[in-house]
This record gives sequence, C-alpha cells and structure tokens, in this order.
Amino acid sequence: MTKDPYNVRLSGKGGQGVLLAGIILAEAGMKDGLNVAQSQTYGPQARLGASKCEVILSSHPIAFPEVEAPDLWLCLSVEAYEKHGAGFRNGGLLLLDERVAREKGNAGAVALPILATAIESGDAIAANIVALGAIAGLTGIVSRASLERAVSDRVKSAYLEVNLRALAAGYLLASEYAPVGTVDSP
Repeated sequence: MTKDPYNVRLSGKGGQGVLLAGIILAEAGMKDGLNVAQSQTYGPQARLGASKCEVILSSHPIAFPEVEAPDLWLCLSVEAYEKHGAGFRNGGLLLLDERVAREKGNAGAVALPILATAIESGDAIAANIVALGAIAGLTGIVSRASLERAVSDRVKSAYLEVNLRALAAGYLLASEYAPVGTVDSP
C-alpha cells in the first residue's frame, strides 16, 4: 500500500454488487493485517439506483470512519458518477467502466472494459469482482492471496469458479492497462 490510509469509493447502480465488493475489499484488508472501515449508501430502490460503498485501509488505527476524499474511485454507472463524484481529489485514481468513460469523457481516467470482461469471464454479475481484481492489480492495496480468500469466503460455492475467473481477469486488465496521469474532479 503506497498511501496510508488509503481511501476507496466504489460506486455503481444497485444490483452491480458494489456493496459486496466493498465488503470483500475490507475483508481482504483485514486478512492482510490492516485496519479497515467500511460504509455503504444506496437509494431507496434496491435495484438500478445509484449506490456506493467506501473502504478505508490503514496500518494505523482509523480515527474517522468516513471517506471524505477518495484516493481511488471506481465508477460502474453514469448515474453513480453524477451522484457520488463529490470530493474526488485531483491526483487520485479514477477507474471507470469503459461505457461510463465514453459517455462522460473524463480525460485522465483509467477506462477498462470491466462489464465486458465479466461477460467474457462467464457472468455479467461478476463485474464487481473484475473491478476488485483491477483495483488490486493497479494499486497493490491488498494482496492477491487475501483478495482470493475474501472472495472465496463471501461468494456462494455455486458461483465461486466464475468469480475467481473474474478476479483473475481483473488482474489481467490491470496488467494490460496503466493509470494515465491524474484526473480533475467530475
């Protein structure tokens, strides 16, 4: 982990699994011996409304458990981009699904085919896990072994194989793409 604490905001629309992704990321951090804080926000509608999950990872005790300015912001939907972009810091890593990047045109963001990769890995619902692999691969904020164990602990056994494939695909995306500069706030 290059920055301590490291503040992460995961956002998307309800049903994309960003809340589960945040829980898995927090659990991977704990498995790596880090202190973590995790919170989540979602609209009154369970599906399709903007949702976000925030995770703080630190080797020190966490005094304030909310992310004020994320060091990394993942955004999987345009609605979440528009609703949860406040507080994104210049110089942070903005990771967008390529569809969001095409619509919003944010220069400097890392745009990856997260949803398309999930579909290729076996299930569109695993986009959240592809994103986790990409995040960990780009930042090194948690170890791959801890992230794999956290996925295995949280995902139902019937879906474990496809999710582990999705995680590996996310790491592959990270190895093929590198962050490009910094971004301006949305």
